[in-house]
Amino acid sequence: MKRTFIAIKIVPEDAMLQILRHLKESLTGEKIKWVEPDILHITLFFMGDTDEKLIPVIREKLQVLSRGFSPFDLVFSDVGIFKNIRDPRVIWIGTKDNPVIRALKSSIDKELTILGFKADDREFRPHLTIGRIKWIRNLPLLEEAVNSYKNYEVQRSRINTLIFYESILKPAGPEYIPIADALLGKGR
Repeated sequence: MKRTFIAIKIVPEDAMLQILRHLKESLTGEKIKWVEPDILHITLFFMGDTDEKLIPVIREKLQVLSRGFSPFDLVFSDVGIFKNIRDPRVIWIGTKDNPVIRALKSSIDKELTILGFKADDREFRPHLTIGRIKWIRNLPLLEEAVNSYKNYEVQRSRINTLIFYESILKPAGPEYIPIADALLGKGR
């Protein structure tokens, strides 16, 4: 068994890196596990424990599915919190609504549920998890830091590849190992 997921890797540009630095500095002393910039991604489908016999099947389905979508631009904007400000769990950078990523997610859900994986019941909200909150003492400071990026366009990224990852959990943080990538459009 391998712990797997399908995602879009995002390379942060200067503006996003500045936001990450600012949030870390603003929230120094709080118990937040910050995500390293080199592993930022948008999860499209988390399979979890995956039978290794299914890996070639998933890889092939992803290759075929990706050819049906052209590369597209994704605009990152806003910083927010999941669950809510009274019970914060995750700090994220969101995306402006984009019909292509929604259609892509829907197609992936359809293909993987056929293989027996369970799609997430929650509404798909494309985002980059940038911090996981263990505990926080100063909620007003968190709210102020997050609100300083409301309606703020962070960066625009060209999306042309899906990545099928293995996730290995380690004490220092997760390690994501690409199993396969799939270019959008007629790239292969």
